[in-house]
Amino acid sequence: MLGLLTSLFILPAQAADKVCLQIANATIFAWRTADLESAKKEAISEHKPIAWIASSTKILGETGTISRTDGRGATFHAFYSLRNRAVLVFEDAFTENHHVLPLVDAALHTPDPHYTPPKVIFLNPDATEVLATVEYEPDFQKRAHALADALAQVDAKMKSVAAPTKP
Repeated sequence: MLGLLTSLFILPAQAADKVCLQIANATIFAWRTADLESAKKEAISEHKPIAWIASSTKILGETGTISRTDGRGATFHAFYSLRNRAVLVFEDAFTENHHVLPLVDAALHTPDPHYTPPKVIFLNPDATEVLATVEYEPDFQKRAHALADALAQVDAKMKSVAAPTKP
């Protein structure tokens, strides 16, 4: 998995459109922040957390591997490892800074008000509670452990809330 080659492309960001990435053989979709309501509906329906990934739009058009030590590799790593575990929301940390859900904005700027992207904020399905955060980590192994630890925290918190019953 360390050597996963990444090929990325981004679709136009219009209302109800998702960002689409191709990483290795996986096609990965993420909602834009403007489509948070759609992301919440999907998360509630699938009883999955929301993984809010704050990074740079510029990175989405680039290529590389998830094992890179820079922000590009960490962004790819977050998208790839969370693709089946959460509903993904993408924020451009530079152009959307302080213009997103206040709960997320506060989490992004805590403990460091000038955080280094990418940063991942896990939310409950209705986006009313922060469940865990993952700071940028250049080391691939440490980053993988941080993502796994955050997912374990999220899973424990999600299990304490009953999944909605389907009619």
